[in-house]
Amino acid sequence: MTAPNEKPGAVRTPMQWTYAHALLFTGHMIDRSGRKAPRFPAAAEGRAQVAIDEAIRSIRNTLPGAMIGIAGAASGGDLLFHEVCAERGIPTLILLPLPVREYLAASVAPAGPAWERRFHDLLSRLGPEHVRFLGEGDGLYEGETANIWQRANLWMLEQSLALAPERTLLAMWDGRTGDGPGGTEHLVEVAKRFGVHIAPILDMQRIAGG
Repeated sequence: MTAPNEKPGAVRTPMQWTYAHALLFTGHMIDRSGRKAPRFPAAAEGRAQVAIDEAIRSIRNTLPGAMIGIAGAASGGDLLFHEVCAERGIPTLILLPLPVREYLAASVAPAGPAWERRFHDLLSRLGPEHVRFLGEGDGLYEGETANIWQRANLWMLEQSLALAPERTLLAMWDGRTGDGPGGTEHLVEVAKRFGVHIAPILDMQRIAGG
């Protein structure tokens, strides 16, 4: 098998793939306390979980063969995705661009201790073989100037290329530009360039508004 960080367009044979389909997920984190423009309020968690579950069920019904889910592990969308996949018997891979302690502080802890517990429970349940960390040479398809979150998005796509011949991106997005480079909007854009199928966007504005 060629390296996980190979660039798009590499030629493979089906015997080299572990899964028939990779389902990538990107979505907003739970809003930090005091956020001026709400994006994913904590009160919308239940509706977001239902939306993710319905989308995964729809995608799974149309795609035969073994599937793996790929996502980060931030509060909100990422953790909900992993939890829903577990309920539906779909194995998942956690991709972390930072060491666990740093990632927890940046992307989980601001949502509160309950989300921290869910993060630790997920890592414990999946085990180290299902957790990968961004390496020095990963996610540099757009060049050395990419920040760690942009690299993480590209790395997610690179990992999917190594795991399955078919890939779908499921995004839970409010359709707006994010707080900084490397968010959901960026992954949707680069996924198109990688030839990844984009599932119908889960409209976070509608979900959050009830």
